[in-house]
Amino acid sequence: MTTSSDHRTPPAPQPSGEHWYELTATLSAESTEEFGDWLSQELAGLENELDLYVTPNSLCKGLGR
Repeated sequence: MTTSSDHRTPPAPQPSGEHWYELTATLSAESTEEFGDWLSQELAGLENELDLYVTPNSLCKGLGR
């Protein structure tokens, strides 16, 4: 029988080490700006999708009210 602990989200990778700095130094300001814009659009889309699941009751519960 599976439990919720069997499906834990793995921790987010943490950028570290010289190779990370070498990689980011090769990116242009234009590419990082384009990526930031794309990521913002994706986040906005996800927020809109999640709005479908928010109810006044769940919102108050989530805010601790």
